[in-house]
Amino acid sequence: MGMKVFLSHSTKDKWLVDELKNILNRNQVLCYVAEEDIQPGSPLWAKLSANIKDSDCVLAVLTEDGDRSAMVNQEIATARSLNKPVIPLVETGVQVKGVLGGIEYIELDKRNPYGAIQRAGAYLANFKAKLENQQAFTSLVIAGLMLWA
Repeated sequence: MGMKVFLSHSTKDKWLVDELKNILNRNQVLCYVAEEDIQPGSPLWAKLSANIKDSDCVLAVLTEDGDRSAMVNQEIATARSLNKPVIPLVETGVQVKGVLGGIEYIELDKRNPYGAIQRAGAYLANFKAKLENQQAFTSLVIAGLMLWA
């Protein structure tokens, strides 16, 4: 079973999100990017919150634009309220605050973002492996309980 990551970001950072998505897809991580899921006439927040809920974690791209975005901050708060892991990718100079204050993050230098993108990809590949191991263990326990009953 694959892993799904909700990419929370400012639309001004689409180029960066495209790079992240390419690397994550190579690691069989499915990425949800809201502007690629156009649903004219549908309530935007219903679509976003449903996809956050359906994701295994949220990768929050906190550039200067992302940090200022009310929608990004609302997506992060929603993920936290659902107990979803939030992995912050933070542009150098941006102060992490609010619900992410005190959380470890991956530092991003927008002049040379590829190191941070690679670190995020490696971290999420490891996160995916742990998630798959937990799911396999849970399946084995359930199967064992069903056999025992």
